[in-house]
Amino acid sequence: MDSCKKNYKCFLESDRFKLIGIAGVGIGIGYAYLKQAKSIKLRSDEPKFLKTLQEGNEEQVTKALLQIIEKIKKSKEKQEVPFHDNFKTKSFSLLMNLFGSENKHTSSLAALVLSKFLNDGVYCNKLETLEGIEKLISKIKELTPLLNEEPNQEYLINYLKLLFKIIKIGQKKSVLRIVQNDGIATLGSLLHNEDLNDECLVLILKNLTWCCEFYKTIPLMLEKQDILMVVKPLLESSNEKIVEYSSSLINDYSENTELCQKLDQAGIVKELTQLILSSKNDEILCNTSLSLTKLMADRQISDLICIEYEIVPYIIDKLLRSKNKNLNYCGCQFIEIAAKASVSNKVLIRECGAFPVLLSLLDKNNEDDDDKKDDENKNKENNNQKNKNQKLLQQTISTIKELTVQSTRTNNVKYLRELNILPKIISCFKDCKSEKMQLNLVIIIGNFSCSTATARIELMKSGVLTNLTKLLLSTNDVNLTRNLVCTYANLLISAEVHKELYNNGGIEAMLKSLESTDQQTQYGALIGLRNIFLNMNEDLQFYEKLHEYLLSLNILPRLARLAEQNTGNMKLFIQGILKILAPNVGMI
Repeated sequence: MDSCKKNYKCFLESDRFKLIGIAGVGIGIGYAYLKQAKSIKLRSDEPKFLKTLQEGNEEQVTKALLQIIEKIKKSKEKQEVPFHDNFKTKSFSLLMNLFGSENKHTSSLAALVLSKFLNDGVYCNKLETLEGIEKLISKIKELTPLLNEEPNQEYLINYLKLLFKIIKIGQKKSVLRIVQNDGIATLGSLLHNEDLNDECLVLILKNLTWCCEFYKTIPLMLEKQDILMVVKPLLESSNEKIVEYSSSLINDYSENTELCQKLDQAGIVKELTQLILSSKNDEILCNTSLSLTKLMADRQISDLICIEYEIVPYIIDKLLRSKNKNLNYCGCQFIEIAAKASVSNKVLIRECGAFPVLLSLLDKNNEDDDDKKDDENKNKENNNQKNKNQKLLQQTISTIKELTVQSTRTNNVKYLRELNILPKIISCFKDCKSEKMQLNLVIIIGNFSCSTATARIELMKSGVLTNLTKLLLSTNDVNLTRNLVCTYANLLISAEVHKELYNNGGIEAMLKSLESTDQQTQYGALIGLRNIFLNMNEDLQFYEKLHEYLLSLNILPRLARLAEQNTGNMKLFIQGILKILAPNVGMI
């Protein structure tokens, strides 16, 4: 072994090793040079393009622009970079000059090339500095009355592509500039043109929906142009892209409460429900269900959608049962808002068979996508999948929570228990880190805890009461504390739970809430205390020990103060608890 090491050391110090090293470096440099030479060769036409754009006549410039567009297209197919950044920088001012040309063909081709080069904020800022948005809107306005003449719609398409790229890159500040320069009204007036081809329509709608993303007041501007009457027939188009972006624009409209009634009056609500029934396109179903969900904030429209148009079974079948998790999410949102709207909707949702499907969605957060790409992208895909699963899980839990509210009037908790949902809810709660999700899970557990003794015993045996106590001791959230305390009050209806909550510190944690400034939390703690003494079993030794323990917590002065601070039934209620704890008033 030592001789091997010695020989290896000699080799490292030899001239032969040094020569091999020098040769290796030389090969590396040579490879880099060849690669660079190849790169330069691929782009040797750049100076020629620049010269033509600067000095060429109209025909030569048009030809050069078409060649640039073709090169970009072919490079995209081959996944190559068509031009150096240096070329983009040098050509930018030339392209802007050509874009300003009175020749519509040249101007629109320059706009298309600019849209291909506009891939970051630097170029977008340059374009805006050169008043590119103002010029672009002016160009679109010039074309508006001439769209029945060929090939003006082709020119319009190029301008709209550039406008969309500006919105996509520049976002809020660019949209503000578009609004300030009459861009929204210009796009709105274009929609009234009956001569538009499908590609123009799609691009106009696409631009408008992206603008609405940044400024929620844009639908109000559009409504002044009576756009709803134009969009309504577009929802029936045979072109799925037109329907997709029309439904997306309606979704933006439904964000605005002032426009909800107008959507109904225009017959749009009925059109949207028909789309849910007929469409097989995921994007359209997503946009449409989101619109209907927002519109259901209005109780009258909610009844119309759920009862008159009988849409709930289709939401369950086409969205909740879908393999597309975005559709699952949208379907859950719809069901949650429908359930919030009325008790009758809560029952209707159950009767339409939503419960088993919602339970299956609780498991979806653990699924892996089969459609995996290469190792390089696997981590990114896994993270995206986890985020999607988490988002879906949160929404599913929120939906189930809403369906368990007012259960005495709906019997929904009873039906969910029969489907054995409680172990899944408990498992979710034990693993949960999100405060918002914890709150919804606590509300579900609370709604189950006030249903039957069997449910309370099941909760106790699951070990979840320890988790509840830890959360109650650690949280500062008023809403979460209130719901935890009320859940304890419900659990204490069953004597079997008393010892468990005493042993894990739950009773003490609950009684600390008597000091809360939130009256509902205080009341929950008082109810819990009362429920202990109303529901005692035969284990008198335990209750004597518990009684002494309660007195040792020094809660009598707190109860006395609360009795003084309250009046009427609340005062009598607290005094009743005091008499149970301290029959001899002198003890207080």
